[in-house]
Amino acid sequence: MLDFEKPIRELERRIEELRELAGDSAELQAEIARLEEALHGARRRIFTNLTPYQRVQIARHPERPNFQVYRDALADDFYELSGDRLYGDDAAVRGGLAQVSGHDVVLIGHDKGADVKSRVAGNFGMAHPEGYRKVGRLYRLAGKFGLPLVLLVDTPGAFAGRQAEERGQAWAISEDLMTLASVPVPVISVVIGEGGSGGALAMCLADYVGMLENSYLSVIAPESCASIIFRDASRAPEAAEAMKITAKDLKEAGIADEIVPEPLGGAHRDPQATVGAVRTSLERVLTELKDADPQALLASRYERYRSIGTYAEAPGSAL
Repeated sequence: MLDFEKPIRELERRIEELRELAGDSAELQAEIARLEEALHGARRRIFTNLTPYQRVQIARHPERPNFQVYRDALADDFYELSGDRLYGDDAAVRGGLAQVSGHDVVLIGHDKGADVKSRVAGNFGMAHPEGYRKVGRLYRLAGKFGLPLVLLVDTPGAFAGRQAEERGQAWAISEDLMTLASVPVPVISVVIGEGGSGGALAMCLADYVGMLENSYLSVIAPESCASIIFRDASRAPEAAEAMKITAKDLKEAGIADEIVPEPLGGAHRDPQATVGAVRTSLERVLTELKDADPQALLASRYERYRSIGTYAEAPGSAL
């Protein structure tokens, strides 16, 4: 239960208690109806006026649908491919051959897990170098066989421990970026939760970037930014506001192409509806890009990323 959700939870608890007691009581039924109306109003008031940091909290919700939920719902067939052919396999990122809405693709995503055991096994979605080398291997495989890449991003960031640096974390991520820049197939990326740091960037250099309404994409977590800039991690809400990391911010900046809607309250409130919205976007984009000329695709991708950060000078202005 997130702090700003407590008024909602209190109303839900009260309604549950009254339903147990109501029976045929018209008076209690009327009170339940009144509280349900208040609950609906509270949900709409709170969730249509979320701050950037509150959206970050929703993106991190432990019940938010993870990669396995999307994989099982989106892929008519999925054949997982494991290992980096150098060190080992990393459960924090999974991928393989799949069919999505009739399109043969390579489907890859961060996997945070669904319970304590799987979350620990997958390091809470924070991949090691071998995970990103596995990702790079699958990128090259997609290029070799002409299969579009569908990438589902949900990570706090790449693992930042000493072992990761010793095994070449930065090199593995930079190699992935170089491969994505040159792979001659459509690259479709959707941020389904957290999009943290280089761990997310390694799967975001794409021809299309979609973001769920309550996802975020940032070079650093708000808490870490606040610790560095303000020397106070408790100022994370202020940092999140300044960093412009929400889907709305990134759509306005031209980095994200589409904001994929979520149910009121977040994806965890209705995972099926959320997955359905992602499926609709993927179907449209895969259809649009399936016949794209490889060289035109690469040229367009190059121009896309060269243009990020450019601005137009107002007439008559002076530097």
